[in-house]
Amino acid sequence: MNNQSHSFQSASDGFGDSARLHSPRLRRWLVFLLIFIPCMLGSQSYIFLQPAIYQSVATVLTMAATDIDQASPSADLQHVSIQKQILLGSTILDKTAERLQQLSLQTKNWNADELRSLFAVVPEPETNLVHLQAQGPEPKLLQLAVNTWIDSYLRVRAAFIAENTDKVTEDLNGQLQRIERQVRDKRNQIDRFRLDHDILSAESADNQAHARLQGLNNSLNAALEEEVKAKAKFDAILIAISRNETVVPESDSQSMAVLIHQAEKLRDQLAAIEAQYTRDYIDLNPSLRRVREQLIEIETKISEKASVGKSFARQEAENNYAAARQAVIALKQQMLEHKKLAADFTSQFAEHQALQQELEKLETLQQDTRQRLVDIDVKQRQKYPQVDVVDWATLPDKPISPNYLQQSLLAFGVSLALALLAVLIIDFLNRESAAPAPMSLGGIHLHHQPREMLDVSHHQPRVVYDPLKALSKEDVAREMTQPEVLALYQEADPPIQAIINLLFNGLSLAEILSLTPDCLDSQLLMIMIPEGRSLVMTRSVAECPAGGFSCLNWPTVEEIETLLCCAALDAGLHNPQQVNAETLRYTYILYLVRQGIKLTDLTKIVGSLAPSQLLELGQFSPTTPGLPLELINLEYFLQA
Repeated sequence: MNNQSHSFQSASDGFGDSARLHSPRLRRWLVFLLIFIPCMLGSQSYIFLQPAIYQSVATVLTMAATDIDQASPSADLQHVSIQKQILLGSTILDKTAERLQQLSLQTKNWNADELRSLFAVVPEPETNLVHLQAQGPEPKLLQLAVNTWIDSYLRVRAAFIAENTDKVTEDLNGQLQRIERQVRDKRNQIDRFRLDHDILSAESADNQAHARLQGLNNSLNAALEEEVKAKAKFDAILIAISRNETVVPESDSQSMAVLIHQAEKLRDQLAAIEAQYTRDYIDLNPSLRRVREQLIEIETKISEKASVGKSFARQEAENNYAAARQAVIALKQQMLEHKKLAADFTSQFAEHQALQQELEKLETLQQDTRQRLVDIDVKQRQKYPQVDVVDWATLPDKPISPNYLQQSLLAFGVSLALALLAVLIIDFLNRESAAPAPMSLGGIHLHHQPREMLDVSHHQPRVVYDPLKALSKEDVAREMTQPEVLALYQEADPPIQAIINLLFNGLSLAEILSLTPDCLDSQLLMIMIPEGRSLVMTRSVAECPAGGFSCLNWPTVEEIETLLCCAALDAGLHNPQQVNAETLRYTYILYLVRQGIKLTDLTKIVGSLAPSQLLELGQFSPTTPGLPLELINLEYFLQA
């Protein structure tokens, strides 16, 4: 009995545990189905109970079709917008409702408001085309409505064009009559104006006042030019007379030139005779003496003609200058007298030009108006349709909305998401907070996990600041070996070789760039730096100019660094990007320090250094006492 009760109790306990285990799952399914099924049924019912919507479309060109031999007109967006308003206006829709009422045999009552909500006008971008649309559940009525709409529009448009054509023609005829009268009056006014002000031609230069003014202006310019020439000639004659130069009139210039030529010829003969005979013999020989006498006679004539020609030439130049000046004065006086007449004529001619322009505008307007009347008469727009129906409305065979499949899938997804969200919310609201299981240590229950107060097995590494590690490898100077320096020197160009030699003579890059050819004294083997420091020149620097390098054309700092890096690449050196002028200078400083040079003498070679740099360099100095500068080998490239 006891065993049976024990067995019963055990089974009962197992059943209770199973029920408690599966109750949350059942609750979730129950909540899920209670949300999912109503949402799914309601949404699907709403979707599939929606009526199918059809669309009927027609395409209309709002302007008359272009002839074969004519180019198509550009899109008139303003005209398209106006036609859209007309198509949806009360006039067209009322006509359409009346015709639909007649065609549908009283089966449906149509009105303008219903049609306005049914129809839509969609312009085609950048064209004169419009799409006339109608949407609704009855496809046959849609086709009938759109085609009736287009037919009403064509009738109204044709009546409007016919009425407008007659009105425009009448208005243009009235305008043309008024314009012709104005043109006639304007021509008479211009003719009277020409007679009153003596205007003979439409060109200003052809009229007497303007021609006279232009002639006086040209004459004055010519007279001023002659005055300048006469004054310059008169001044030249006065200067020549003051210098006691030969001055003759232009009429005597040819005869004077002949006398001067004869005198020069006789002087040459006399010089030849005097060179061959003595003066006594010449005086005794009549023929030879005659040459001297002829020269004296010609020189006397030249002197007389020159003395007479000076006064005559001066008087002639003075008379010419006075005449030219008087002509300028007379022309200026005439210009002043004619200026008032010319100004009046200019004003009158400008007024005449304005009248001519007004007449031209009236004639242009007259011609345009006549052309418009001819176009209206020739084209006869009232007899031809001004709207082209590209595509009439057809019977739609497929609905455009709703998309039952898409909406059904969307409703399914939303219903599923709502059901899952409800399950998550129920689980969150029914969740119980679980306390951590206590730990048992020797009969004592601990409700927290003990932590080690002292754990020496896991020590964090000590953080120590190392200033050398804080610097990047590019910031720490690199010392190059002698084979590396020699390989770099062999691959470098002559200008860079000269800079390397100067760096290994103790100069900095800034000092090198400041050098001029006068700073290098190859006889005394001294380098005079412009800053005031002087150095003993090494043999490598003394032999460097023989390579054809001049200090007058130093490269820039960027070019030097680039060429050093390129030479290091060509030499196959390790880390060529670290090879620069500072690296070479640092190598040479260490070369001197490792020889045991006194740090106080080091600055005499390489220039001033910071105390911190000297202390750092002292680490590379040997332990022996420092050597004086005289015992240090400064030649890096010529080591034994």
